[in-house]
Amino acid sequence: MKKTYLCKKNAITKSIVKAIITATIITSAQATAAGFQVNVQSASALGNANAGFAANTDNAAVIATNPAAAASFDKFAFSFGGAYVEPTVETTGENAPLAPYYQGFNSAFGSSYSAPSESAYDVENSVNPSTIPSVYAVIPVGKKLAIGIAGYTNYGTNTEFSDDYAAGLVGGSTQLTTFNLNPSLAVKLGSKIRLGVGAQIVYGSAELERNLGDAAALGAMSGIAAFAQTGASPVQIGGAIAANNTHLSGQAAGTQAFIMEGDDIGFGWNGGVLFDLSDNHKIGVSYRSEVELTFEGEYSNYQGADLTGQLDLSLPAMAELGGFHRFGNVALQYGVVWTEWSSFNGLQGVSAENNDVVLFEKGYNYEDNIRYSAGLSYYLGSKVILRAGYALDEAAGDTTISIPDSERQWYTAGLTFNVTKTLSLDLAAAYIIGEETSFTETDSNTGLTYAFTNKAEAIVGSAQMNLVF
Repeated sequence: MKKTYLCKKNAITKSIVKAIITATIITSAQATAAGFQVNVQSASALGNANAGFAANTDNAAVIATNPAAAASFDKFAFSFGGAYVEPTVETTGENAPLAPYYQGFNSAFGSSYSAPSESAYDVENSVNPSTIPSVYAVIPVGKKLAIGIAGYTNYGTNTEFSDDYAAGLVGGSTQLTTFNLNPSLAVKLGSKIRLGVGAQIVYGSAELERNLGDAAALGAMSGIAAFAQTGASPVQIGGAIAANNTHLSGQAAGTQAFIMEGDDIGFGWNGGVLFDLSDNHKIGVSYRSEVELTFEGEYSNYQGADLTGQLDLSLPAMAELGGFHRFGNVALQYGVVWTEWSSFNGLQGVSAENNDVVLFEKGYNYEDNIRYSAGLSYYLGSKVILRAGYALDEAAGDTTISIPDSERQWYTAGLTFNVTKTLSLDLAAAYIIGEETSFTETDSNTGLTYAFTNKAEAIVGSAQMNLVF
């Protein structure tokens, strides 16, 4: 079926450039256009950069990644906590794509409008801080079975640009919030092997908003150039320019192009195996399936559309290997996580009543990636565990300003304080440095290609309480 685009495109192609050149001749002769994954499910794991997360049974949070670990607990275990993420993303504009269009327009019609400069595309910080809660419980049932109940998030993003941002159609606001309720069942096979399987019940809410930005001026220039080609008089052209002054002067950049919001519940599964070789040596392997969400909610745009929109989103599958090995007072941990980012093709909103009517679309060039981590824990007597870790997180795909992905390095530290035999507290912090990236991004609506340099870093703080009884 042929796709119909509800939000009409104002692409400035070679034919429009030719129209501006032609208009110049006419008027002169007559008188004188950037992975949204979350890796902070546990404060104790964060202290080790999540190294060995699938194998370390220090507390109930391990079931966030490996449901089989529940069978290693012989008592009821409960953990709850949260993390605060303070990101800093600096975006620097490296070109002024509207400049040649303004130059041609001013030359053609004798006007003196100014194009946005490179600095108009600079953004000090486009990602908002986030608070991420988590809760876990393990309930032993007899000697061989255990039930796990976990609540946490694996995916989310919260980028926001000012309404009048010049690149408003590629910036805007992109908000995704998910929460995974993950009941599971684990069983002991012999003395050393545990198997587990669980159900993922994922609630997600999304809101996408885009503003016209440069498209407001570009559309006005295109319309006036086309009007001039019809043989309009200089007076008529002057009237058209005056009528579009708000757009040509950039004052309409903040006009909302479209907004869509919706929510959904998706389902998946997870499974794992834990080789609980001894109290000091454990190896875990786990898999989490892809979860499909179909957001459905209100869509409206600046052209007057007001209908029910639909957006399909794939939350990628994940597989993890983790190891924990203690030698005396020191424990070495390691982890490898594979994420199937190739299943995420991009964002396309369609009409819920007719999926062939495209409301908006944005492609992403994503590929599967791997995260490597290594950690060290030092047992300071029976009360305190000191933790440190490092992780290398490969980029999932091309950087865009709405999802500022890049290769990241994690430097983490934390501690566990065993208050009593039944109560322990975890504190952890992480400093995350993203690789500086230079990239281009083309807006499919206008044909404008933007050049940016992105630098991202984040500070994460996390706390967790653990109970065993």
